[in-house]
Amino acid sequence: MRSIVSKNDDFYSLCDRRPCYVWYTAPARLSCDSPRCRLQLEHMADQKKEELQKKLRRLGVVRGTGQLKPARKLKPAPTVDEELLRPFTPSTSPNLSDDDDIQPLETLLPGGEIVSTADGDCFVLDHVYTLDHQHGDDRLADLLDFSPAAAAPFLQDERLAQHDFRDFLFLDTETTGLAGAGTLAFMVGVGFFEPGSQGEDRFVVRQYFLRDHGDEPALLLLLDELLAEKTGFVTFNGRSFDIPLLEGRFIMNRMPTELRDRPHLDLLHPARRLWRHRLGSCALSSLEGSLLGLRRSQDDVPGWLIPSLYNQYLRSGDARELVRVFYHNQIDMVSMVTLAARVTRQLSRPDPADHPIDLFSLGKWQADLGLSTEAEQNLRLAAQGDLPLELYHANLHRLGLLLKRDGRYPEALPIWQQIAATSLDDVAAHVEIAKYYEWQTQELEQARFWTEQALSLVASWGRRGQHHPVRAELEHRLNRLQQKLNS
Repeated sequence: MRSIVSKNDDFYSLCDRRPCYVWYTAPARLSCDSPRCRLQLEHMADQKKEELQKKLRRLGVVRGTGQLKPARKLKPAPTVDEELLRPFTPSTSPNLSDDDDIQPLETLLPGGEIVSTADGDCFVLDHVYTLDHQHGDDRLADLLDFSPAAAAPFLQDERLAQHDFRDFLFLDTETTGLAGAGTLAFMVGVGFFEPGSQGEDRFVVRQYFLRDHGDEPALLLLLDELLAEKTGFVTFNGRSFDIPLLEGRFIMNRMPTELRDRPHLDLLHPARRLWRHRLGSCALSSLEGSLLGLRRSQDDVPGWLIPSLYNQYLRSGDARELVRVFYHNQIDMVSMVTLAARVTRQLSRPDPADHPIDLFSLGKWQADLGLSTEAEQNLRLAAQGDLPLELYHANLHRLGLLLKRDGRYPEALPIWQQIAATSLDDVAAHVEIAKYYEWQTQELEQARFWTEQALSLVASWGRRGQHHPVRAELEHRLNRLQQKLNS
């Protein structure tokens, strides 16, 4: 036998007498009558049997019962006093003692009422504010000094320019979760301006609340009646969350809706464009403290806890913890009014006294939208302020690019020179200056000088500069300039 190989636990042998492959599965199954082949296969079967027996012994498996250990004697369990065996009665709320009384919404929230509709009942609570109400650093009346038209070119919706903030409905929801077909808006807060009894304007926060899921058709019907009196929305992240959620609930209840078709000022997007560079987080709660000068009281509740508080209310019927949810939603609504005033003021009337980072953010946004005149004004104002070096360079780069696109190269030149004089890790300004001297004024010596300055700066970067792609570009530019000078 010349060779024996093992493959997937099947044995193959090649006989000396004649070439034959034998598939071995058991000693009784042999298709070759060669004595050498038979002996070899039986030997391999014995080895496999011994290996299997060793594994069984290691696992404690033996033949017969002679070597079994006797069963361990267990101590009897102690007797239990029957007086300790009392029936278990689950509590309706793990956080409330048996002596606590259930507190309904009508008791905890005076002024709330159950409103009946053709589709059922819904709990409704109104809060009325005078326009001189001070919310943080601002008054509610400040918003009426501005128009939604200020946001029209930034949000690419000209319909905003056709209306007043009195025509808009401020909207915010509290939900049973973040997403999914089963998510409900158990509270819908809306805010709107309306004339008071004496003719003066006032701001009303109205909260629609589901005492149970069966109240949803009534809530949607009341909301739809109010929407018929208004033109558009002001929300905070409503374009991505609140409006799609409510639209889905209208559809689930077989009620027609046109929520997505209305003019919509979502404050989250402009807030990020205007203040993210300076403030970082642009969550509404963060903006209240860092921008609006507002600090919520201890009556507030974190947003992540709200769904569990509502579920607890559904189980127990006790609404004491929900008072904090009503407060949370109410403050959200009022904060959107003062935030909308800040946004529209920044977009329509930027002031030289504004923070230079905010002016840079506004100018950058305007430049992206092609509003060149306004962008140049705000970028120049930002350059005069105290910007961090990184943002200072970014501001000058945007201003230089703006002037270059307008063909105003002589005005852009000192801006590029200022960047080059203060930059140690970027040669973009050096390249722009070299391009200007080579192609605009044909001053090749100056173009070569700035190219060599850029190469020296790249060389100072060490290993990073040796492999940086800009190095090859600069060397190519320098060779071309040298050829022009030699010709």
